[in-house]
Amino acid sequence: MNAKRPNAKKQLLQLRGSRLFPLMVSLCLGLGGPALLIGCASKPVKATQQADGVQQVRVVVSNGYQPSHIEAKAGQPLKIEFYRDEEPGQHSCGEVLEIPAERVKLPLPSRESQIVEIKPQNPGQMEFRCGMNMLKGKITFR
Repeated sequence: MNAKRPNAKKQLLQLRGSRLFPLMVSLCLGLGGPALLIGCASKPVKATQQADGVQQVRVVVSNGYQPSHIEAKAGQPLKIEFYRDEEPGQHSCGEVLEIPAERVKLPLPSRESQIVEIKPQNPGQMEFRCGMNMLKGKITFR
């Protein structure tokens, strides 16, 4: 049996009438991280330029990435501090960070920061994600 699945717009319209809709809206507007799992867009955060030409940005990992969209200047190095804000011993998707384009696979211990240095890039996008490919973020180089 090959039943068709409703498209995302139709599913959203069906959810608007449900009791879960107010919860989903509050997640999108307030919590950010869990909202990524239900498809809310994140506004890009620009990396800050340091005196030495290196760009920097901090990403908090807690049920998602905050911010989940980073904007950086192309042709300049970028340092990203990933801080996993989850209880020690708590197992989650955020335990491992992957940046496939840079061949990065890095454990993220609870309540610790890990710095990832990304070499200068051409204009375009690069993805980062958890080890289970459930939490996702991106870097846009302009």
